[in-house]
Amino acid sequence: MITAWTICLLASLASAGPPLPDYRTILGVDYGETLSALNSTGRYREAIQVGGRMQRAVDRFPRVSYEIGYAHYQLGELDAAVRHYTSALRQEPGLTMARYDRGEIHLHEGRLTEAVRDFTVVVEQTPSHWAGYFRMAHLSGLAEDPETFEGHLMSAIRHGFQLETVMKDPDWRSFSRQPSLRPILRKIIVLYGDQDLRKWIGEGS
Repeated sequence: MITAWTICLLASLASAGPPLPDYRTILGVDYGETLSALNSTGRYREAIQVGGRMQRAVDRFPRVSYEIGYAHYQLGELDAAVRHYTSALRQEPGLTMARYDRGEIHLHEGRLTEAVRDFTVVVEQTPSHWAGYFRMAHLSGLAEDPETFEGHLMSAIRHGFQLETVMKDPDWRSFSRQPSLRPILRKIIVLYGDQDLRKWIGEGS
C-alpha cells in the first residue's frame, strides 16, 4: 500500500532531479535547423514548402517562421518575408535576426519609422555588435541628423564595423556630399579609414 509519506517522498525525489527538456523548444530547434540547411544551399522555395507543412502539421515555431521569412527575403518576396518575420517576433520577441532582417526590408522600402523602431531594439538586444549601430547611423544620415549620425557611426566602429563597407552604398555616397554630414564623415575617415576611403571622400592623392 502506498502511503501519503511515500507519495511525498517520491514527489520530492522527482523535483530534485534535473528539469526535463521542453519538447516544443527541441522540436522548434530541429525544424529550424532543417529549414536552415535548405536555405543555406539556396533551396528557398523548398524551405517555404517544408516549413509550411511543419506549421500545418504540428504548430508554429519562431525559428521556422524566421527561416520561411528568410527564404521569401532571398527570393525578393518582401511582403511575405515581413509577415513571417513578424510572426516569428510575436512568438519570440528576442529573436534579433528576425528583427534585423525586417528592419533591412523596412529601410529598403522606405518605411523609415518602422526601420528605426526595429534597429533601435536590435541595438538594445545586441549592444556589443556593430550591425544595429551601423543601420542607426544610416537612418540618421537619411534624416540629416549629424549628431546622432556621428554617435551611431562611432559606436559601430568601436564594435568592429569596417568603414570600407560604405563605399559602394549610394546613400552613403550622398552622405559624403551632404553639407551637414560630410565634415563628420570626412573626420572619421581621416582618423580611421584607409587610403581607398580617403580617395572616396576626396582626401587622397
